[in-house]
Amino acid sequence: MSSTTREYDIVVLGASGYTASIGAEYITKNSRTDLRWAIAGRSRGKLEDLAEKLKAINPDRIQPGIIVVTMEQPSLNEMAARSTLVINGIGPYHLYSTPVVEACATMGTHYVGFSLETPWVEEMISKYHKTATENGAIIIPTIALCPSDVVSFLVAKTIHDRYGGIGTGEVNSTAKLDIQGMSGGSLNTVLSLIQSYGIGWILVGNPWSLSATSTRRKPNRTPLLSRIFGYRSIPGFGDVTTSFLAICNESIAHRSSSLMPKIYGPDFNFHEYLPTTGPFAGIVAHLILRLVMLIVSFPPLQWLAAKYLIPASGTGPDLAIAATAERQEFVAIGASLKSKGEQVSARYVYEGSLYYCSALMGVEAALSILGEKTYAHDIGGGILTPATLGMPFVERLRNAGIKIEVDA
Repeated sequence: MSSTTREYDIVVLGASGYTASIGAEYITKNSRTDLRWAIAGRSRGKLEDLAEKLKAINPDRIQPGIIVVTMEQPSLNEMAARSTLVINGIGPYHLYSTPVVEACATMGTHYVGFSLETPWVEEMISKYHKTATENGAIIIPTIALCPSDVVSFLVAKTIHDRYGGIGTGEVNSTAKLDIQGMSGGSLNTVLSLIQSYGIGWILVGNPWSLSATSTRRKPNRTPLLSRIFGYRSIPGFGDVTTSFLAICNESIAHRSSSLMPKIYGPDFNFHEYLPTTGPFAGIVAHLILRLVMLIVSFPPLQWLAAKYLIPASGTGPDLAIAATAERQEFVAIGASLKSKGEQVSARYVYEGSLYYCSALMGVEAALSILGEKTYAHDIGGGILTPATLGMPFVERLRNAGIKIEVDA
């Protein structure tokens, strides 16, 4: 698809929302000044206010157009047809954004979203992967899961390149997030996901549920006590316990491996954990997570949380405070089953607002799709993953201030 045939290079949909508005500001400050782009949403007033704010930030660049849409399919199809790529910030995605994915898949429009909603992504693969592939649309719904996907990709690619094309075996990873709070949209998404899909997919979900192939390697058997209490000790990491986002990140990493089998090999198997300070802390963290999931699964408590505890969508942590107080670190260690004990490690560190980082990743992914040759282009489109953008995307993230290292 040639961007010269479309009115806009990028449309930011839901641009007045918390994460998408950060993305719009990031485009204004950091993208090329001749980028043809637009902000889209349901409220013209909010879009005009945002446009004035963006113009004040950088009056010397091409200013964004304004597209008012409904969430009806004809309106979304028309919007998608006007742009080469859509960055979508309208969540909860499983409630509102299925028509957006349909529009992009149908119109051959690339798509980047911030969803962590694994059951919904599985539905999108089933419904729209074939259509998107046929129309050459690169659709990456889960750019927010980029850190874990990138470190597992870098481990697999390094093993492949370093040891003559052999594949990777087991990869273990830890994810540590220092976060000041969640946006109203994120909290509403968690609650809505549980209401729509229950808690089983979080507690005992299938980490291969998004795999592009039917051949799925069985994971190494977790010791019984670790399955019950969460805690275990892993070489290279020490004490770890259950990670809340493990099922989301593992599912995406395994989809990446199935989309790029020549890089990962047939034996790739990814596990994510939360680092902890010892057995007691690990067991407590695991049990608290299980207890919270059980509590919020009760409808009366869901109603109380939605009415009195969760802030409105569009609100979120103060970016100035988060810039100095938040941090994320993802580390992965793996080896080939055929190697003689040699391991490869990868590390992804960002110090600053996690929501700003998500917006940054979304915009840089969009610019990579528009301007570079990636594995995603070789695959030809479909419901893909952050890792399919490969090394051009990794270099973009490094240039944007994210520390990404291999064997550090």
